[in-house]
Order: sequence, then structure tokens, then C-alpha cells
Amino acid sequence: MLKLQVSGKAILSTVRCRRQARQMSTSSSFVFGPYKIDPREVFYATPLSYAMVNLRPLLPGHVLVCPRRLVPRFTDLTADETSDLWLTAQKVGSRIETFHNATSLTLAIQDGPQAGQSVPHVHIHVLPRKGGDFEKNDEIYDAIDEKEKELKQKLDLDKDRVDRTIEEMANEASQYRSLFDC
Repeated sequence: MLKLQVSGKAILSTVRCRRQARQMSTSSSFVFGPYKIDPREVFYATPLSYAMVNLRPLLPGHVLVCPRRLVPRFTDLTADETSDLWLTAQKVGSRIETFHNATSLTLAIQDGPQAGQSVPHVHIHVLPRKGGDFEKNDEIYDAIDEKEKELKQKLDLDKDRVDRTIEEMANEASQYRSLFDC
């Protein structure tokens, strides 16, 4: 009986994983504010949220978790979107932390332009942390703010993505995608 239950769980898990893979592969597009995101940059998705690699990471493993629906401000999320976004950030953070042999995570949202949000789409920064990665622990917030300002300037000037190529980001996403394979 126990063997049948374990087998049944394994079958359900496989079905869920295949469904998730189909959802990602059949998604015609992901958007981040006004920008279309190449699906190769996305490494995890649910029906309501997705996780993508960062164009300008502060630390190895710095990724973003976003709602699929274009939502400018955190208070504009539905209850289901809020729950799914944080559950996705929790799952992604746990696996990225382990992958990078980190010991902690910083999870941050900049909600609105005066908070430093450069792209008008809710997103959670997930940063795996290690001892000594910043001289003072809270400097990470200044660094996030500075990178957001630099990114906004680049996007406003409509310059090409010069920090990382799509191939570099696709390669990183592929490595992370394997963390969620069943």
C-alpha cells in the first residue's frame, strides 16, 4: 500500500512538472514593464509568476521574480498573485541559495519610482548572500538602488543590452532551470 502511494505521488509530481514545462514553452511571451523578455531568460514559471535572470546582477545568482500580469505597484496585485509571487520567490530563493553555496538571502522590492523602481512592473530581487559579499550588510540596498538607476538610464536611452548578452543570460537560466526539473 505504501509503495503504491509513493508511486502515485511520483506520477502526480511528474504530471505537474510536465504541465509546468508546457506552460513555459507555450508562453508566447513574458513582459517586464514595457519590455518583452526572451523566454530563454526565464527559468521558472507558474500560471501567475515567473523568475528570470537579471540583466545586471549585483551578485552571482541575483534574479528577479515577477507577476505574469503587468502590474506596476505591489498594492495592485490580487491576493492570488501576491501569494504566488512570494511562494515563487521562496522556492526560487531556496534553490538559488543552495546552488550558489550561499548562507542567506536578501529579498527586496522597490515599489514605485521614489523607492527606486526603474521598471514599472512589480518584481522581487532575490539575492543569495555570503559573508563578506558587502563590507556593510545594508550596502546591498544602496547597490540595488544604483543598479536600478543605471538600468533606467540605459533603457531610457534605448541602448542595447551591453552588460550581458542574451547567450550569457540564456546559459545561466538553463543552469537554474535544471534546479526545477523533476
